Amino acid sequence: MSVLGLTKLAWDLEHVDGLLDSYRANPDTVLAGYDIDAGEAVAVAELDAHFLRADGMNPVALRNLLVLLGIPHGRLYTHAQPESPARHAGG
Repeated sequence: MSVLGLTKLAWDLEHVDGLLDSYRANPDTVLAGYDIDAGEAVAVAELDAHFLRADGMNPVALRNLLVLLGIPHGRLYTHAQPESPARHAGG
């Protein structure tokens, strides 16, 4: 788990002007700029909270990331994501 890379990504998406718009336009390009592995990048792109949390992401940073990327507060614990390749990538 690239805890620092994921935490920095969550912080930057909230605080760096234009980064969230850049992510929405081309997530792969933005994710490539952070110290996260391929499995983690897939998990972020798929909003795979279960994978990220199980792999050690800080729950507060994870909550911030999910909300920024479109999961409403009321659905944080109930949203479902597809079976993720990230779960099998050794991320």
